[in-house]
Amino acid sequence: MSADGFRNMENGETLSPGWCGLRNPKACIFGLGLIGGSWAGALHLAGWDVSGIDSEEDSIDEAIRRGWLQTGWTSMPEYLDVDLVVLALPIHVLEAGLRQLEGRVSKGAVVTDVGSIKVEICSKSADNQEIGNNFYFIGGHPMTGSEQSGFRVATADLFNGYPYVLTPAANCPSHVVEKLVNIVQGFGANVIIRQPSNHDKEVAMVSHIPHLLAVALTLAAQDASHKEVSPFTVAGRSFRDITRIADSSPEMWKEILVRNADAILGGLNLWEERIKELREYLEQGDGEKIAEAFRKAHAAREQIN
Repeated sequence: MSADGFRNMENGETLSPGWCGLRNPKACIFGLGLIGGSWAGALHLAGWDVSGIDSEEDSIDEAIRRGWLQTGWTSMPEYLDVDLVVLALPIHVLEAGLRQLEGRVSKGAVVTDVGSIKVEICSKSADNQEIGNNFYFIGGHPMTGSEQSGFRVATADLFNGYPYVLTPAANCPSHVVEKLVNIVQGFGANVIIRQPSNHDKEVAMVSHIPHLLAVALTLAAQDASHKEVSPFTVAGRSFRDITRIADSSPEMWKEILVRNADAILGGLNLWEERIKELREYLEQGDGEKIAEAFRKAHAAREQIN
């Protein structure tokens, strides 16, 4: 095994032909849902030759009709002569998808995923690399999406203007990471490099817990409903905005939340402390402290805007 941790990838041979300008770059998107489909569209606009794998033939046909794919399969082909593979699969089958690539992709190809949790898949990739896979794996997570799902809602500009986290292994060569960074930046995304464990803690706070809170708020409003009182009938824009993500896929989110439970529980401790604090202000009738909490939140939110 070479010093960078990859077998049979010597100098001048570290990347597949499309990365080196020896042919038009080729990519395969494994999973043509919202994120995978949007990757296909964005790569097509960037001039890549794109193929796709999805169990739903209708998604493949629609992607070809849009001109985003040259070809597609409903199951993994024997070999993928591509430079980039994007694993856009549900969390619970992501590792199986990674295993299917073993011995089936071009030497020096780059493989990335789009999963909401990074420790699991990055650890599995590191284990696989030890047994001699000839591709580079770089974890990825676009911080954009929708409560809707499926290829029908995919857009080629989905990533434009949003953070996109990459979690390369420490032994992944910097020039390989740079190649993927350039591609994602070309989509208009803001690339952020993180260690997998830090990523999982951060997204627990800004993505996973908000989904739980949207569910809790929606159910609490339902609990408050009875014959004379119906909060849903007077719900305006603020309630609709806050609870929109409660419409997200239950099957997808049960996997994400359970698998990142430790980070989420740690974040919930912080959230519960804040709720306790605000409740005390209400019980004390301390409007100034409530106003100060709003001012602090406004200042903190400037880091997002």
